[in-house]
Amino acid sequence: MNDALNIDHCRGFLDALAMLNSEASDLCASYELSRLPDAPDLATALGLRVEDYALNVIAPARDLPAALWRINAAPCGRAHLEQVCQRWFFSSRHMQAAPPGRFRAQLVAAFLASLDDALGGFSLHAVTMTPPSGFWYAIHWDEIAFESGDERYLLHFSHSD
Repeated sequence: MNDALNIDHCRGFLDALAMLNSEASDLCASYELSRLPDAPDLATALGLRVEDYALNVIAPARDLPAALWRINAAPCGRAHLEQVCQRWFFSSRHMQAAPPGRFRAQLVAAFLASLDDALGGFSLHAVTMTPPSGFWYAIHWDEIAFESGDERYLLHFSHSD
């Protein structure tokens, strides 16, 4: 399978889990895997993404320079990625009814295997940020950046109302 198909497979997985975690809830789950803008480094790519988000996703659009977001990307390992997936895949009361143990572990493992097919060999970075004062990003979120050379992706999980 080529990389584009592998990325699409991951996105389909995330879409299905976001729908399941939004069902029977007043919260909207957003789970996305997107390519970051081309930039000389990860910090700049993340900054370009949030600037674009402020201009093109929120209403009313705002010009919010990257420096206002206080973005940090720290190297992390596979265990952190697995914990983040486990938390978000079973974040709703609806999905917490899923059998604990083997079932949950297999669901996370299947997603991670599809992610390995798409982005294996990429380094992982836990992304944290504090949006500008008075700006709404989400109720809560987790983001992990993947980087290999000049190719970068962002795995985004969030809840909004």
